Amino acid sequence: MLELLRQTAQFTLGIYIFLGLFAIFFIRQIWIARRDQTRSIFSMEREDASSKITNGFIGLMVIFGIILGVFYLNATIPQIAPPPANTPTATPVIEIPPTPTSPILLPTPTPTSTPTTTIPLTTSATSEFTTFSTPQLVPVATLPTSSLGQPPNCPIIGNRIVQPGNGAQVAGMVQIYGSAMGDNFDYYKFEFRVPNGNWAFIQNYHVAVSDGVLGFWNSDTVPPGEYEFRLLVVDTTGNYPEPCTVRLIVQ
Repeated sequence: MLELLRQTAQFTLGIYIFLGLFAIFFIRQIWIARRDQTRSIFSMEREDASSKITNGFIGLMVIFGIILGVFYLNATIPQIAPPPANTPTATPVIEIPPTPTSPILLPTPTPTSTPTTTIPLTTSATSEFTTFSTPQLVPVATLPTSSLGQPPNCPIIGNRIVQPGNGAQVAGMVQIYGSAMGDNFDYYKFEFRVPNGNWAFIQNYHVAVSDGVLGFWNSDTVPPGEYEFRLLVVDTTGNYPEPCTVRLIVQ
């Protein structure tokens, strides 16, 4: 009922014009009947003209009554049936930058034949790890396998996660390093799930990346446990190749 009243208020001008045409019709009927009444010489003709005049006045009264009713509704509808408030669409609150931005990079360690730098297996070491601007110069063997995991089996060069790897132990803000590009590139996105569960969307990006920082995942938003994390590179037709998936252990 309230929706009907709001729609009536939207067409107020059209209703006034429609009723005005009817009012003109009745006024013309009254004018013609008055003219015929003054020219008539027979009583039956005068009575017929009087009847038309009466009917015309009744029609005018009905039209004016409807006009007053529409005017009243138009004045009171905003109070009794206010328009529905626009409800904002709920969006997931994820503490992830809208576009992949490179964080402050630590100095790139020079590879040597005898690596001496090690990363202890502690909570701080698992929550953050060093990002290198040239990861191909860093031997994988120098990083603890227990914390960063094994490289995932992702043969597509333009759809590949380099770090973290399979079985990596992570916590806090996780930096995703790899490549996301290809022919007719549109965007790439991150998704995660518990094993054999449903995939949940994290974030998407519209700038292709080659061997760089793809983005971040705040693992503090999920309970500790084992999760599957994947990268999908989508082209302009909406298709995508086999996603690159890694298994992560959130502490």
